[in-house]
Amino acid sequence: MAIALPAVGFQHAYPQLVESVSVSRSGTKAMAFVEYADAYWSIQMRTKPLKASERLLVEAFKDACRGGLTTVLYTPKHMCVPRAYWGDAGNAALANAGNLVSITGNQLAINSVDNGLTLGPGDLISATTGDYNSLFRIQSGGMAAGNAITVTVEPAVPAYITASAVIAFKNPVANMRLMPGSFSIPDEPKPVATFTLVEIPK
Repeated sequence: MAIALPAVGFQHAYPQLVESVSVSRSGTKAMAFVEYADAYWSIQMRTKPLKASERLLVEAFKDACRGGLTTVLYTPKHMCVPRAYWGDAGNAALANAGNLVSITGNQLAINSVDNGLTLGPGDLISATTGDYNSLFRIQSGGMAAGNAITVTVEPAVPAYITASAVIAFKNPVANMRLMPGSFSIPDEPKPVATFTLVEIPK
């Protein structure tokens, strides 16, 4: 069973894509680059200074994570809508989730969207197949026409995200887990709690 982040304020923090690439060298020259594992998202979470009652919520969240054994449903707090809709988060085009038609490399063909939906480089979207939730950053996008849009994303789409996945354009969601040993909260008035979340399939 997945859990949500605690209902407290968080400071600005942005998901970072961790690339698993090794480099072979000859002297100081790089000779070969090899990706030895799939890329994944990581985010360093920091709360705002906590009241006593908020501290209890955060500590209960930490306990519920069970050292990383429980999935956390993460939604970016400060990039929850595409750039074209900053200041217009209630736009109807964002409320209509898309349907993933096909995957070609890193290119996603999506239909069942509102005409005029605009997605651009840097925007975050998510894809959901069953209990699997994956986060993607747009590399190239455009404006939807014919109730369809094609975008190129990073990272590569994992095998567990398949055609017919639900695509969220507002409040995208990713499956994460607490990195063991990363949680910290000092014993002081109005403390700031910090912890690291890393992406997992589900």
